[in-house]
Amino acid sequence: MKQHLLVKAIALLTCFLLLSAAALAQDCKAPKSTDYLDGNNIKALIKNDGTHFFNPQNYTAAFEVPKNSGKHTLYSSAIWLGGYHQETLHLAAMRFGQNGNDFWAGPISTDADACEYYDHLWKITKEEIDYHKTHYADAGYVMPWAIANYPAHGRAEFGESSHLAPYKNVAGNASYEPELGDYPLIRGDQAVFFIINDASDAHTETGGNPLGVEIIGMAYAYDNSILQNCIFLSYEVRNKSGQDYHDFYFGSFNDFDIGYSGDDYIGCDSSLNLSYGYNGTEIDGNGEAEAYGENPPAQGAMFLNQTMTSFVYYNNSGDLVNGEPRKNKPEDYYNYLTAKWLNGQHITYGGRGTDPEATPTNYMFSGDPVAGTGWTELTPNGPESEPNIPNDRRGVMNAGPFTFSAGKTITVDIALPWARDYSSKSNLSSLTLLKQYAEEIQEFYNENLDIQEGTITNGTLLIYPNPTDGQLRIENGEWRMENVEIFNVMGQRVMFFDSLPSREATINVSHLPSGMYFVRMAGQTVKFVKK
Repeated sequence: MKQHLLVKAIALLTCFLLLSAAALAQDCKAPKSTDYLDGNNIKALIKNDGTHFFNPQNYTAAFEVPKNSGKHTLYSSAIWLGGYHQETLHLAAMRFGQNGNDFWAGPISTDADACEYYDHLWKITKEEIDYHKTHYADAGYVMPWAIANYPAHGRAEFGESSHLAPYKNVAGNASYEPELGDYPLIRGDQAVFFIINDASDAHTETGGNPLGVEIIGMAYAYDNSILQNCIFLSYEVRNKSGQDYHDFYFGSFNDFDIGYSGDDYIGCDSSLNLSYGYNGTEIDGNGEAEAYGENPPAQGAMFLNQTMTSFVYYNNSGDLVNGEPRKNKPEDYYNYLTAKWLNGQHITYGGRGTDPEATPTNYMFSGDPVAGTGWTELTPNGPESEPNIPNDRRGVMNAGPFTFSAGKTITVDIALPWARDYSSKSNLSSLTLLKQYAEEIQEFYNENLDIQEGTITNGTLLIYPNPTDGQLRIENGEWRMENVEIFNVMGQRVMFFDSLPSREATINVSHLPSGMYFVRMAGQTVKFVKK
């Protein structure tokens, strides 16, 4: 038995090394495809290089809200991933893409041209899908490019993942066939789909060792009154390396620029899994074209299905304690992922967060600026202290640590709410409104988890009694129940069944701690989720 496991482990490692060698030999060019998510009140530039909202053509912000106003609240948003295989740090992260790249287009592949082949974004609307569903067989119907060329499956001849983008299998065959009625499954009223990986070339942004992950991503928006000023990002991070990672973290880097970038504050509310930027003065800017002027808004970034385990702010400077991560210093990025400064010291409560004699904390500026309580940029050293000088602020909100085993997937859903209160001259009133929106968005998400067609939120998929006394009854008359998973609110899978014996089953959950859970049943053609 031990010999068999050893052979299997060697085979997996050999496979990963061969794949890595092939991928790193590709000499991939940086992804160039861009498109705008503009389905509601926000116009946001989406890219497939691990970053969003930063326009590399003219070095300007591209998270415009209100749409067509010429004003922006985010300069860049990017993902940071890091963890250890045994004693070796593996890390991939981006900020702006000005200094290099850690991510490339497409899934992990042995094709030397995969980076170019997958350098696309797939922008699709619900309206297009609805029309396709009823007209795909009509003479003269012209199928939208994104539906016709949707990357539902990877190319087997290049070792790519069989299932990439989710779709509705109307035809009932083994492959995606839109000409027979199949269509993409998207979230929201408009979505932009992208696929990236960190294994196609050397990491020239961070200098980190590749993780061997591919990321199935979707940016999406709803065109309704509740969510007019919010967009969503969903990341499905797949460990394709053949290696297990411990102390693995997911970070969301956000460069908050509330109109004019030189007068901002930053903070977080851990109870809402929310980080945010807000104006440090009552009037934004000094008449600049990008400034909001009176009633400046607030911008948030929040985890929806993960717990924010730390939030770190740092300065746009070369400071060796709390400045920008240095080029080819992956440990700098990992320190920020784990609530530490560049010198390895843990963040401490109060002031600049750098006093080694103060109490360690995981959350920078976690107090309430509106109430004037706790540690904020307005009260950095207590209620009567001098406020910080507003400036250009950026931060990283983090989730982890995870044990990220070979073949496993971590899904992270993020909301980016925007709020502007016109009823008050205070720069803080928009922050109050932002937190109210954050609560409403989380409630909406909880009630519509994993939102896409095929998800059942009432009627067909029955789960009862709710709340349960320990025996959970699941009934589903239409689909065979396969891949049944139960997750807690932290996104951790606590129970799994390859299949249940019939379309009706009873599961004993009496051993689980009291709390909220989500049941997910997923097959190749459909995915149901219910709370």
